[in-house]
Amino acid sequence: MPDEPPMSITSLTTPDSTIAQPHRPGQAASGRSPERTGHSPAPHPEKMRGLRLVAVWVGLTAGSWAVLGGAGYGLYTVVGSLLP
Repeated sequence: MPDEPPMSITSLTTPDSTIAQPHRPGQAASGRSPERTGHSPAPHPEKMRGLRLVAVWVGLTAGSWAVLGGAGYGLYTVVGSLLP
């Protein structure tokens, strides 16, 4: 144990260790722009439109109201069981 360097309090790593910096999406490892390296950025996903978008919003809204209603009913039963 005495051979190990002291640990840093904030990062739990030794002070001499280096941290690799993440690359930005679409950036080559060499730091050159994607156009110069021949790599193009990933294509963007297609946007959701029309009836499918409405169905997703309705489903999310119904799910959130169900969760809220369940939490409210649970709180109601807990408070009801604690009161005389």
